[in-house]
Amino acid sequence: MDVATHPYVPEWLDLAGYVAPEHGALELCAIMGTAVVLVLWMAYTVLQRRVRGTELAAALWFVLCGTMHCTFELYFVLHYRGLAARRDVVASMWKEYAKSDSRYMQGGTGNFAPVLAQEASTVLVVGPLCWLAVYAMWTRRSAVRELSQLAASVMHIQSVLLYFGAELLAREPSCRPEPRYFYGYFVGANLPWLVVPLVLATSSVTRMRAQMAIARAVDVNSKIDTYRE
Repeated sequence: MDVATHPYVPEWLDLAGYVAPEHGALELCAIMGTAVVLVLWMAYTVLQRRVRGTELAAALWFVLCGTMHCTFELYFVLHYRGLAARRDVVASMWKEYAKSDSRYMQGGTGNFAPVLAQEASTVLVVGPLCWLAVYAMWTRRSAVRELSQLAASVMHIQSVLLYFGAELLAREPSCRPEPRYFYGYFVGANLPWLVVPLVLATSSVTRMRAQMAIARAVDVNSKIDTYRE
């Protein structure tokens, strides 16, 4: 069987029906960047009416995450089997990103299972948690906000660490050797989902500990007052 010509590693991958993207890398990055700016701008115009300061920044982050998880990554979960042959813009984005991780193009074969499991859990669990965090900030439900923010952030951190670890420990690399694919796509496109969640998880734990300390102090004071009476 002839192996289809493609730009991914390892070169022996058989991507039947592979069709090269019709859009260049810069064009795809511009489209993605424009979409991100529009999502954040629309979210800001709504959220800034009731959310302020660092909480607004966190809300915008979760809007961006929820949107990407429930649209861009949902597309992958629904179309991963025929992704190599698809011609639309979103498929082209995945094909471009796959130059840093060819597992996304393997469509159910090889080392694909962990990737699909990770993306599916992100779509089904993390995405809704992100939107729950935004809703809690909008409705000022602090307990729900802290729990959903902490849960989503921890899952983001776990996902990125597993993702990086799986590639770094693999016997054969899935990323092309050019620095722009490893540092730009593989590291750069995923690192924010490690750094920002670390900050958010830390802030949630700090606030939760402070609230627990206040609750304990109030409980102790109430017991002292009761004893005095």
